[in-house]
Amino acid sequence: MLGVVACTADGAGDGVASCDLTIPGAICTIAGDGTSGHAGDDGPATSARLSLPQDTLVAPDGSLLVLDWNNHRLRRIDPDGVMRHVAGQGELGGTLDDPASSDLNHPTSMVLSEDGTQVIVAAWHNSQLRSIDLATNELVTVAGDGRRAYFGDTGAATSSSLDLPASLAWLPDGQLAIMDQANQVIRAIDGTGTISRIAGRCVVDAAPPLGGGACADGVEPLACPAPSGKFTCSNLATCMAPCTPSYAGDGDTALTMRMAQPFGQSADPAGRMLVLDDGALLFADTGNALIRMIAPDGTVTRIAGRAPVDGVAQAGYAGDGGPAIEAQLSNPVDLAVHAGTIYFTDVYNHCVRAIAPDGTISTAVGVCGQPGYDGDGGPAKAALLKRPYGLDIHDGVLYISDTGNHVVRRVLLAP
Repeated sequence: MLGVVACTADGAGDGVASCDLTIPGAICTIAGDGTSGHAGDDGPATSARLSLPQDTLVAPDGSLLVLDWNNHRLRRIDPDGVMRHVAGQGELGGTLDDPASSDLNHPTSMVLSEDGTQVIVAAWHNSQLRSIDLATNELVTVAGDGRRAYFGDTGAATSSSLDLPASLAWLPDGQLAIMDQANQVIRAIDGTGTISRIAGRCVVDAAPPLGGGACADGVEPLACPAPSGKFTCSNLATCMAPCTPSYAGDGDTALTMRMAQPFGQSADPAGRMLVLDDGALLFADTGNALIRMIAPDGTVTRIAGRAPVDGVAQAGYAGDGGPAIEAQLSNPVDLAVHAGTIYFTDVYNHCVRAIAPDGTISTAVGVCGQPGYDGDGGPAKAALLKRPYGLDIHDGVLYISDTGNHVVRRVLLAP
């Protein structure tokens, strides 16, 4: 395991002082020197350069996998603190609409295969899922045909179309859940390789020119012609328009729920998921500034953030010390759990917040509302972060992709 890494007192990562990773509650940079770029493979991870890291994952051998988003690479920090290259050539891997190559285009999230021999990556701008063999580094496509569209439910996942797959999670029944971000749905791949929609609904009901307008009261949207997975409130010609972000379904079933994930060419990665021990599926409803939960019986509830008012997200920062459902969040993205407490990245508030088992919300890492890069070696709550997107917890250690600072940091949580 990583024990002590070199970092300066202000977190610059040049080896002036040491940062003790064994102190509970202290924050330390373990990868990146705080400068955007690509450098440092086969050398100390704290001297390497990253560009907008998005996610981390502890591999079976104890190394830490890092999705170096804007370098279009998967990298690895060995237990001795050395940075290694795993996959990706640093190229975009094709155009945004036809990314037909074996490279990675803005890899955003990842999970291990069930046997731990492969890492499955949400290759966001490829609109595909790609699997990388950890022994050979061989990369193969396991879902998505590379088109940014919504096709293929009930068919083979490899022939389906996704639009910005942002997050992956294993469900209790062995299905692999996918946050199909721009399609505003959660889909799943079963053991036969078949993909289906399990939550959310893609409805085209935006006002013209993005859609044909909302359905009349009491009127259900029409299903677009197969193999499309969309619905529309207007004529079928609008089925080519983007899925409309919305908010609906709390207290109702997962398949009738609506969510609001960022879409389009300027979108940010969003909507990551977490499966709890009881089988509940949590996800960040990023555009609605909420954390929501799908119970094992399929019922949807809101567990953090204020509900939108007249279709407007109640984004902001407020509520620490009170009920999480009364708090304000700003662009929540990733989720993790430890000892019953749910942690999430509150990206535009530049902090990591926590929901206790009793539903109370607090700040766990960073000073919400204050972006910066400071605090290594000191208390995590006094540190400064900048747009932290990724979060992972393994063996009581919280790993933070401090995206805007181009570093990975970690905190040893209290037992």
